[in-house]
Amino acid sequence: MEITQESVFSQSSELCEDLREYREVGKKIVRLVSLAVATGALYGGTMGVYHSPLQAAASAVKVPVLFLLTLGVCLPTLHFVGLLLGSPVRFGQSVVVFLTGVCQTSILLGAFAPISLFFFWSQSSYSFLLLMHVAVFAFCGAAGLVSIGRNYRLLHVTHSATADFRASGRLLKWWMLLYMFVGTQMAYNLAPFINRAGPVTVFNTLGGNFYSYLYEELHGFIKRDATRTR
Repeated sequence: MEITQESVFSQSSELCEDLREYREVGKKIVRLVSLAVATGALYGGTMGVYHSPLQAAASAVKVPVLFLLTLGVCLPTLHFVGLLLGSPVRFGQSVVVFLTGVCQTSILLGAFAPISLFFFWSQSSYSFLLLMHVAVFAFCGAAGLVSIGRNYRLLHVTHSATADFRASGRLLKWWMLLYMFVGTQMAYNLAPFINRAGPVTVFNTLGGNFYSYLYEELHGFIKRDATRTR
């Protein structure tokens, strides 16, 4: 199977069949990483352009780093605990399956890049853009996790290990929660992606966590909107 922007969405069975034979796993990893970096960087650039070209360049680097670093932190836990529970999946096969989910997320983000630019050109506020980007990331990330769940199950089926997937499937659900928590905090640590007025900032220096910061921004946005409508 050739890895393309379309095939990662439409050829799950062919991908898992290739993985069962351990066919060109290294080549698939390189291709998936390349697609994820290119499309994730495209969306990241549209986020940072709100502040400056330099911030756009920084955000274009940080979006792919966010996904790949989060996967690097979380994947060993799922793979080796899965082995403990009897999963027959090899590490290279796991890498391809999960990179496929990351690649789908990044491609979907790239598809949202024109929407991101439209609202930037519409001179939307920082809070609106932040909440919009969070919603886009949530949608694309959820789509990637659905892909991971589907392909992970298909890979077990190709190994004729459907009986073992019950335990692995429960583990995968818990792992997805871990992945989401690590991913959101990783995004907060790598922030800002949009940035307010002032100098370019490479990394977050505010402390705290993603959820408290998002609550404060959402609360402030609703309060300002209510004030304007009075």
